[in-house]
Amino acid sequence: MKLSISVLLAIVALLQGGCAATKSNQPDWIAGNSAQYPKAQYLYGRGQASSVEEAKKRALADLSEIFQVRVAVNSEDVQRYKSNSKTPGSEQFSTESTRRINTTTEQIIRGIQVAEIWQDPAKNDYHVMAVLQRQQASVGLRQQIDQLDDAVHANVEQSIGSADLFVKLASLRKAIDAQLELEELQKMLQVVSSSGHGVDTKYNSGRLKVELDEMLKRVRVAFKIIDGSAPGLEEVVAGALSKAGFLIDTGESPVFLLKAGLKLSDMGIIDGWYWQRGNLEISVSESATGRVRGAQRWPIKSSGRERAAAVRRALDEADLVLKSELGATIIGMAIGTK
Repeated sequence: MKLSISVLLAIVALLQGGCAATKSNQPDWIAGNSAQYPKAQYLYGRGQASSVEEAKKRALADLSEIFQVRVAVNSEDVQRYKSNSKTPGSEQFSTESTRRINTTTEQIIRGIQVAEIWQDPAKNDYHVMAVLQRQQASVGLRQQIDQLDDAVHANVEQSIGSADLFVKLASLRKAIDAQLELEELQKMLQVVSSSGHGVDTKYNSGRLKVELDEMLKRVRVAFKIIDGSAPGLEEVVAGALSKAGFLIDTGESPVFLLKAGLKLSDMGIIDGWYWQRGNLEISVSESATGRVRGAQRWPIKSSGRERAAAVRRALDEADLVLKSELGATIIGMAIGTK
């Protein structure tokens, strides 16, 4: 959540106010706590420089760093959950969620104000104190947390109420994404709140993940390799399904059937390299009805000093794609099939 120098400079340019002074007595906030701005009500940072503008920038940077470092430390458990999770779509925040969190952070930091300026009469350098009012920063965070908590609850209820297993999975995954975002905002609230506490919420990401893992065990998928596919694709698909958490059904009546194909075209030798190009494609259907739940295609291109090496590299690329995207792709098919 680091802010760029340009953002910090833009914030500094907007800062106004502060009481410049040339007091002979050093203010209390220079080396300790401020009586006028008690820590129970404010977070603050300090800056010192030969010019007042540079001192302002340093005070702002000091307070911004304090806030962001504390949030990062408090977020270690959430980050660890995301990095260790094998749940499709829960390894990291979506781009949208990350953008919202970064926007919230910038909004909070833009609430920083220059409260005090003091010039040392002996050294002529400037000291600046920047402050962030805890209550002001807390209000917006609590509103966002309440909205996310409602979203988590709505998605959990949708998961419980649906008879469609894919819709259940997709709704629960969306609930986990929202809950992870909520927990990041909770960490911010714990930093800015005078009590150091967040707000009570209905769920937690750990419990939701356990429920999703249990639900994944109910998704039994058989798979079939399309004729004409590159040799070795069967092992690639089996490994990707297992990594995503699905149970591979080898019986005669599986719930879902995954068809996968990788048909490669030999492009010959180009600049001394053998090239292969093709498409990796999958489709998922209900075994009982034949209803197709969705399909996905990825372009594959590879090269090697030998033709066989180019084919192996194409399989390696397909393996990387499926292991990173197959789980989320299959569950995501529920969104368009409600």
